[in-house]
Amino acid sequence: MKSPPYFKLSYNPAQDFISSRWLRVGNSAEYRQALVDTCKQLHKSNAMGWLVDFSRMTSPDMRDQNWTLDLLTQSLPHTKLRKLAVVLPDDLFLEVAVERVRDGLLNVSNINLQIAQFSDSSAAKHWLVSDNDPCEGLFRNAS
Repeated sequence: MKSPPYFKLSYNPAQDFISSRWLRVGNSAEYRQALVDTCKQLHKSNAMGWLVDFSRMTSPDMRDQNWTLDLLTQSLPHTKLRKLAVVLPDDLFLEVAVERVRDGLLNVSNINLQIAQFSDSSAAKHWLVSDNDPCEGLFRNAS
């Protein structure tokens, strides 16, 4: 999967999660294309986890926030995604934007999803692959 210069998207099949990381602040068109590409990869891979690293990003404007919520509420019910780990910088505006989208997603009845926020990607990865809750953990070799 070839990534653009502003965004890195990868899939870890061994641990069954997608990782998306902003390499720099993106404009609206780049932001939207990156999310569309990520949703396509979630469908293709059937990944149960998604790590999104916003540590180099700023808050999307209100139109992009609304667009994000619309895209995710339409796309995520058709995936196997169960856990979403969000890495945030120390940016109150971005945190509020992420919480707004998170709250919107959690209010959609056909999305069974755990969402957690982190300040570093290693803690986010650990949470994604932990299976301390047998009903929600990501199972690599479930029978």
